[in-house]
Amino acid sequence: MPVESLGLGSHLDMTLREWIERFQNEIVLKEVHYRGVMSWKNVLDLWVIQEIIQETKVEVVIEIGAKHGGTTLWLSDIMRIYGGGTVVSLDINRPPIEFPDNVHFILGDSISPETVAQVKALCAGKRTMCIADGNHAADHVLQELRLYGPLITEGCYFIAEDGIVDVMDWKRFTPGPMAAAHRFLQETDEFEIDRRREKFLITYAPDGFLKRVKPARA
Repeated sequence: MPVESLGLGSHLDMTLREWIERFQNEIVLKEVHYRGVMSWKNVLDLWVIQEIIQETKVEVVIEIGAKHGGTTLWLSDIMRIYGGGTVVSLDINRPPIEFPDNVHFILGDSISPETVAQVKALCAGKRTMCIADGNHAADHVLQELRLYGPLITEGCYFIAEDGIVDVMDWKRFTPGPMAAAHRFLQETDEFEIDRRREKFLITYAPDGFLKRVKPARA
């Protein structure tokens, strides 16, 4: 079958950088929806995340940064499919959606003591992972890693999303999450990068799938 008939056209002549720029600006920010609600996500990463949720049997997913709420709804459904569980979603703005009953939404800054205390209470004694997709500044993400890292169960993940900004060197957003992940790993041996989770190559979380490999220190 000629590639032209597949609708690929001139896209085959793009460089990888050009393809990612197009994917970000024309697809991720405009064309990715779940249940009719916008979700600013790389769908390849969403596939990997649902694999992680199934494999690790997490009971709580902390979602830092809800934005429009599409990913919150997706996480809610995925948790139901894999046996139930809670989504603890937090943002400085409330998404314009009705939250399912297995979503606990917290309005507040992710690194404020009040927000962290609420999240800790909801995760206590439960298998927990975290997806950080809020403020992407390296210093902010590093604080989130330090604050929420101790809540992550051994064998589970802290996913620092959008390190793609560091790879692409998008100056407005750098240093970003990948830089934060590297700094965090210099501080602790409790986590390691799991690059198996980057198997589709095009990921928005390069070096960002951080797996807890040792129990949190008391």
